[in-house]
Amino acid sequence: MNNDVFETMPVPKAYFKMALPVVFGMVISLVYNMVDTWFIAKTQNTSLVAGVSLCAPVFSLMIAFGDIFGLGGSSAISRLFGKKDYDTARRISAFCLLGSIFFGIAVAVLMLLFQTPILHLLGARDDTIAYAGAYYRFLVLGCPAIIFNIVPGNLLRTEGLANDAMIGSVIGAVFNIFLDPIFIFSLHMGAGGAALATILSNLLADCYLVWVVFKKAGHLSMSCREMHISSGHVRDILLIGIPASITNLMQSFAVLLTNRFLLPYGSDKVAALGIALKVNMITMLILVGFAFGAQPLLGY
Repeated sequence: MNNDVFETMPVPKAYFKMALPVVFGMVISLVYNMVDTWFIAKTQNTSLVAGVSLCAPVFSLMIAFGDIFGLGGSSAISRLFGKKDYDTARRISAFCLLGSIFFGIAVAVLMLLFQTPILHLLGARDDTIAYAGAYYRFLVLGCPAIIFNIVPGNLLRTEGLANDAMIGSVIGAVFNIFLDPIFIFSLHMGAGGAALATILSNLLADCYLVWVVFKKAGHLSMSCREMHISSGHVRDILLIGIPASITNLMQSFAVLLTNRFLLPYGSDKVAALGIALKVNMITMLILVGFAFGAQPLLGY
């Protein structure tokens, strides 16, 4: 653990050392998200673009679930590090890391069981349901990987390993940009190919982040034997994690409602909104990055 960042480094320097890699990681994530949309738009099929855009709230929902364990866990752990209670911090990290995987599997099973009503709720219609369904199925199968991906990056920052968390984002972005054209065009998988590229990219980033947890983190754990924590510590995680999750859920709900309001005007309008929202994310993600960068310092 890099205690110097938290204990001896001047506050402005420590803040930017923690925050800038987060901001950079957010920007990289946005870039590959926009490239993803660009490749899909290259098909010149507005129904396909609209079908993928209709599933955007599902992806946001998964990130929101990851926030429960990632932001809630990092808040609790950074405060425990400040108290030098490393044993409890290890157990909370094991609970959050492994718990997010089990939770992701449960969410994936439920979303597959209720695929048809969920797609109709999202606004899929005759001209978009085939594309939305193809994207949805792959995305849901990768739900554990997406939910888990949010967690180690947040926990690693509590040890001052912000650069390693950023590298995980870069790995995911690079592989997604590389895999998108292969699955969408070369293998003719269309919307399903875009989702599969996203899932495989998340899995590769997950593998790197797990390696960092084992090799570089001094006080984080993924041991099943250490994941038992008290009800009080579960409450500490949820008191921070659930409000953070609700913020993302409300954004997801707002996009869902807007898409449904646009449906009577045609799938091309839904497709256009999906593209425009990517641009709108630039400012939001940069500000979120600066906020997340401060959290471990404040908690410590």
